[in-house]
Amino acid sequence: MKKGHRHTGPITLLVSAGAIVLFALIGILLVWLSGGQADSQAGSLEEKWSGYDVILDENCRSGPLEGKASEKEVEYGWLHYRLNESPFFRDCDTAGTVYFQSDRGNQHFVRISYILDDGDEVYRSGMIPPDSHIREAKLQKRLADGIYPGICQIELFDMDSLEQLGTLEEEITITVQN
Repeated sequence: MKKGHRHTGPITLLVSAGAIVLFALIGILLVWLSGGQADSQAGSLEEKWSGYDVILDENCRSGPLEGKASEKEVEYGWLHYRLNESPFFRDCDTAGTVYFQSDRGNQHFVRISYILDDGDEVYRSGMIPPDSHIREAKLQKRLADGIYPGICQIELFDMDSLEQLGTLEEEITITVQN
């Protein structure tokens, strides 16, 4: 039986190295096009709203929470949203279940605040654009274990001037449990 002749010269090495580089570039291109889940959402959200003079909430992500968001256009001055009326925090150092969503058809930036019945503000988001959500965030004030009734204040802002247009209030109950 005759054995095949192996080419191990410089041309074979160059072809092999070129193929490896080509496959690596294709892989990098595919990863770049698909993007990492969190990075692509944060990046696309920042890019999408970069023309506006606004600082988006650091916990804000593009798209709806689980399920489907309202697709219909909302009349100027109105707001479609989803709100967790019972946010839960394991402790004051851990992100809790904010679960706030501003639907795609909205025409305003939104900012939410948690205000206890005694008037103490314990959480305030940054700006939340349409078609985005905040899943989790940390409280900004320490609370002892307990159940705290209060409101979620939802402020609407004009997208061009950032002028505050109005405020909505929803009753919530915040639970902190160590």
